[in-house]
Amino acid sequence: FTLPSPVSRPTVYATGGGLLIVGGLTAADRTTPDILRVDLGGGTVRPAGGLPVPVHDAGGAVVGGRDLLFGGGSTAVTSAVQDVTPGTPPRLVGHLPQPRADLVVVSDGTTGYILGGFDGAQGSKTVLKTRDGRTFTVVGSVPVTVRYPAVALSGGSIWLFGGEHAGQQVSDVQRIDLATGHGSIAGHLPRPLAHAGAFTLGGAIFLAGGRSGNTQTAAVMRFDPASVTFTPAGHLPAARSDFGVAVDAGIAYLVGGEYPKPLNTVIEVRAHSGATP
Repeated sequence: FTLPSPVSRPTVYATGGGLLIVGGLTAADRTTPDILRVDLGGGTVRPAGGLPVPVHDAGGAVVGGRDLLFGGGSTAVTSAVQDVTPGTPPRLVGHLPQPRADLVVVSDGTTGYILGGFDGAQGSKTVLKTRDGRTFTVVGSVPVTVRYPAVALSGGSIWLFGGEHAGQQVSDVQRIDLATGHGSIAGHLPRPLAHAGAFTLGGAIFLAGGRSGNTQTAAVMRFDPASVTFTPAGHLPAARSDFGVAVDAGIAYLVGGEYPKPLNTVIEVRAHSGATP
């Protein structure tokens, strides 16, 4: 299926047989408040409301059973935390301690962790955790502030892949130990990379797409946390960056994105035996 219109930098949630596509940038480079509900079985896409605070480049995760949207940008960077859980009207439920856009959020289902991004003037160093989207605790910091990294959670650690620091793409792989809050540069990507997406399939972490320099890539790499190494694992059907990512029933969906303009396509990624997509 395709989306009704192109979108880049949306936030995407798996909803059990469906996807929720929230916000993003239109082909006219405008922030959209639109929320779309996708029925994966029927391949249908329908409107599902609008955001109280329209945003792109936000971070989203399931926290305490709720689909929460953190920060993002529009005409300005926002601190808004919005609840977009299907079945209830989208609503503003809280605020981050400071505005953040170009951030990432990852969750273990109960607790959400907010990393990266910037406040409109400088990079955000602190790693925050929340269980309700209203109260936040600092649990650590990143060694290198980054915008537009990819993120994965594995083995009690959060992994940040690449991103942009001080306007330059970086190859850093940063690890935050959730037991201690300690952040370190654990290794490096084969090349600087930003605006990519990470997802876990078959117990393996994959990193897909993104930009190296001014060039978007279709490459997919598998990441081994034990050795902090990457191995080639295939290619997307087409190069792209800035897509939304969600995993439902063992399938990763890469929604929209840019090449170089916003796209209306969705890529489905499955892991075959041997955990290669």
